[in-house]
Amino acid sequence: MDITPIEYVIGGIVGVLTIVQLLYLFILYNAPHRRCIAERKGKLVKAEHQPGMSVIIVASNQATALAKNLPHVLNQDYPNYEVIVIDDNSKDETKDLLERLSQQYPHLYSTYTSDSIRYISHKKLALTLGIKAAKHEWVVFIEPDCYPVSSQWLSRLACRCTDSVDVVLGYSNYERKPGFANLCYMYDTLLQQLRMLGLTLRGRGYMGIGRNMAYRRDLFFTHKGYSRHLDLERGEDDLFINEHVAARRITADISPDTVVRCTSANGYTWQANKLSRLFIRKKMRGLCPYILGADTLTRVLLCIATAGSIIVGTIMHWWLLMGTTVALWIILLGCRIYVFHRTAHDLGERKYNVSLPLFDIIQPCWELYFRLRLQFTSKEMHLRRNV
Repeated sequence: MDITPIEYVIGGIVGVLTIVQLLYLFILYNAPHRRCIAERKGKLVKAEHQPGMSVIIVASNQATALAKNLPHVLNQDYPNYEVIVIDDNSKDETKDLLERLSQQYPHLYSTYTSDSIRYISHKKLALTLGIKAAKHEWVVFIEPDCYPVSSQWLSRLACRCTDSVDVVLGYSNYERKPGFANLCYMYDTLLQQLRMLGLTLRGRGYMGIGRNMAYRRDLFFTHKGYSRHLDLERGEDDLFINEHVAARRITADISPDTVVRCTSANGYTWQANKLSRLFIRKKMRGLCPYILGADTLTRVLLCIATAGSIIVGTIMHWWLLMGTTVALWIILLGCRIYVFHRTAHDLGERKYNVSLPLFDIIQPCWELYFRLRLQFTSKEMHLRRNV
């Protein structure tokens, strides 16, 4: 059976794209699992002492979320820490809740922002107040709608606070709930988190997310805080780390004890976060955003090339081409299930064995949708608001 030049071209495209995706899979997405193996073998350097840590939370009209999640932070099994909650002009029961909890937990402190602030991102101002009020060497960030799943959360972050490290990252995702929508939110967040943590563990750390992150307090003051991006509503974690911290001084802890869960899993928050992150990513320095963009692009192209190869192979009776394409897709899918299954197990995350083939198809589609949507979204949405 003669093989036509077109078959060679189509097969070559599918083969090259499959190899690229396999490289991303085992170099990037598998990095967290390799870190877990290294820790089990005792190959990782741990901090010789437990530094003081100040947990900073900014809350705005989130009394319900604080009532549910704050006790998880206040009951950490760690000898030397404080929790600082900044009430960002809340109109609900936040103030009363904090007063009640402070009587029960002496290491809980609170302050507030004025409602007269007009020309600066309220969150950046609130975080600045919290960092200035902190008395410990390391500041730890978590959102009011999030909670650490373990009382060892701070201990695990602290063990990575060595002399050669300025930033420690942890894994975060939404809380598991029934329904396909929640499955989508969690899968997308898992993918983004594995990308960020994978690059970090490969020595290419480039950003952090304030739902589960710690860095040296002096870092903030050395670089004048958020002064470079006061015009932006967000970017207090992504851009600050991207611009001021060397990649080699960012690390991560991969453990079920370091996991943080977020309770605000709904379509609005997920879409808002996606658009905000994509907007901020355009302002980041370095090659990492382009490396991750190439991952998405090659995955989209591989889906198109695979579907096209199967369709053309069926119409033209090019059975060798169609069989090779299907075989490559099965190999890639098997490898993805293998890697994601092991990493999900390491993080105490839900498994995606059955649904992974579906998400391999639809995830690049919604990624493309959000990128196109961003092009038609007003820039003013992401700038500071005069409230």
